[in-house]
Parts: sequence; C-alpha cells; structure tokens
Amino acid sequence: MNIRSTRGISGGLAVALAVLAVGCGYSEDEWQAQLAKNKQCTADLDAERATKKTMEDELAALKKEIAKLKDETSATGAKAAQLQKALADAEARAKALEAMKARMQALKAKLDELKKFGIDTKIRNGMITIVMPGDVLFPAGKETLSKDGKDVLGKIAGVIRDNPDLAKRHFQIIGHTDNTPYAGPFKDNVGLSVMRAREVYAFLTTDPKEAKKGKLAEGGGLDPKNLSAAGFGDLDPIAGSRETQAPDEKKQNRRVEIAILPNADELMKLDV
Repeated sequence: MNIRSTRGISGGLAVALAVLAVGCGYSEDEWQAQLAKNKQCTADLDAERATKKTMEDELAALKKEIAKLKDETSATGAKAAQLQKALADAEARAKALEAMKARMQALKAKLDELKKFGIDTKIRNGMITIVMPGDVLFPAGKETLSKDGKDVLGKIAGVIRDNPDLAKRHFQIIGHTDNTPYAGPFKDNVGLSVMRAREVYAFLTTDPKEAKKGKLAEGGGLDPKNLSAAGFGDLDPIAGSRETQAPDEKKQNRRVEIAILPNADELMKLDV
C-alpha cells in the first residue's frame, strides 16, 4: 500500500470519526484529540515503511558484498594453489640440480686422477671436460695420433673403463685448432678438427691389443655407443680471440676435449 492510499484511508477515517463523533456526541476537543492520534499513527506507519525500505536496501548491498568477497576468496584460493604448485616445482628442480651437481662433482673427482698424467679436467659449457693438448696428441697439421697421444688416450680410457659410473656415461670428443689458416687435404680448420676428433674416437672405441715389447697397446676399449665426435676448428678458442692469438694462446687452442654429456634421465628430472 502506498502513501497516497494511506493518506486516502486516513482522510476517510477522519471523516468517519467526525461523523461518529457528531453521532456519538463527541466534543470538539475530543474530536481533535482523535484526529491527532490518527495523524500520528499515519506518520508512524510511514516512518516504519521508510525504515523497512532502508533496511532492505542495506541487506541487498550486504548480500552483493558477501558475494563479491566469496568470489575474491575463491580467486585468492586458486592463486594460492598455483603459487604452492610453483613452489613445489621449484623445490623439486632445486633438488634435482643438487643431485646432478653432486654426481658431477663425484665424476670430476674420479677424473682428477688424470692430473698425475698431466691431463687437466675442468667445467666448460656446464659439462665436465677432459682437455688434452693437441701438440701432444698429433704432429703439427696432421690427423694421425702420435705415440705420446696414444699413451695419453690409453690412460684416459683406463680410468673411464675401470669406473662403473664413468663407463656408462656418454661422451663427446671435440676437436679444436688455432686460427692459423689450414692448407691441407681437409679443406679448413673445421675439417682438420673433425678428422682429429674422429681419430680419437676410433682409438678409444677399439679393443685394446696385447702390447708387444717396446710398443703401446692399441685401443681404449670403450663402448662406441657412448661416444660421438665433432670438430669446431678455430670457432671456440679458450685463449685470445678468433682473430688475434699470441703463440702461447695458439698452443692452448690446439686441443681435443672429451666432454661428459648429461644423461637423458637427468634432463627429464630437471624438466619439472
């Protein structure tokens, strides 16, 4: 019922009261008192309705706020779950890296036995790498192993072959040269470095033969499936630059490296 209807009723009630007052013999004062009460009741009713409307509006607004908070809480919960998963993944990756680092350190410690033969091991490009001077392995500009080169490779193969952890690893043999232009049968320094890496591969994967008197055993006896060969020529110097190399820097850059490659399961564990 709206206010206009209420006022109509109130007006009708006032007329009815007036007629009743006359019929019942009410005095003017009594009539005015009754009329005042009627007006007050009408005012009180209007006030109650206004209060009710205000409370209904406030309740509707409160319900909207509650719904909004629920949505935000749900979104916050989803974000918290995502952050928790990201944290768990990061922790798993960190553990995998630590485990891999520990294995690499253990392998390097075993390869450090080669130092007594004058063979260095270092970390290059994230891999444990055995570095062998090219001048020891090969005559200048040649791809055929020298006697000293075979001796060095035989010792390296022995360390790898006799250690179960090393024997099952995969290795890449990488040939390098200095920046002196090459004019031999293999076109350029990359060609020479590839042939030298191939020569080392062939020796390391050949079954050792019984050493005859005064001669070295031929072959390293390593599994061919675990080795590969590549040549970088003068593209990856460790001393000077590709353009400028002093004589001692050229000597350092003439080398063959044997790098331990990461196993597939190690890479999968890192991909969490």
